[in-house]
Amino acid sequence: MENLFIRGKNKEIKMIEELKKLIAFIFQRSGKEKMNEKDFYMSVSFELGWLTPGEGMKVIEKAVEKNLLVKENDTIYPAFDYKNVEIPLGFKFDGDKLKEMEKDLFSRIIDKIVIESKLGEKKVRKEIENIEKNLNVYPEVAGIFFGKKIGGGVEKFLEEAKNFIKNL
Repeated sequence: MENLFIRGKNKEIKMIEELKKLIAFIFQRSGKEKMNEKDFYMSVSFELGWLTPGEGMKVIEKAVEKNLLVKENDTIYPAFDYKNVEIPLGFKFDGDKLKEMEKDLFSRIIDKIVIESKLGEKKVRKEIENIEKNLNVYPEVAGIFFGKKIGGGVEKFLEEAKNFIKNL
């Protein structure tokens, strides 16, 4: 169980590192210490063509949430030493990573169970709903319970679910 938890943490660390590289790349490229939010998402969407403007705005939100960017009104700046971040040759930000970051806990639990168990999403949702009603628990807890029961590889979500419930 510990290894799955560590792998889950490593995945989040990799996502944060990708965000860091993106932020460093944009700020190094612009030569500015601070920039307007619009300049940031216009750069990643129209100049580089990596993301849509909406996805660019979501990158800003996610980076602020992860304490990688500081936001003051509509001005943003890195919360880390972006000048010393090494950007690999040919770096390109993958928009699929942003989509993965955005999924809520319950959706990620369901996705993992469907992939690991080869059951259809409809069946997985129905089983989780039954557990949720019978045990009177949150859907996330029911999802983890069901995933554990069938060997769906959901252990990596335990800590996140615990924090989710604690913060309700």
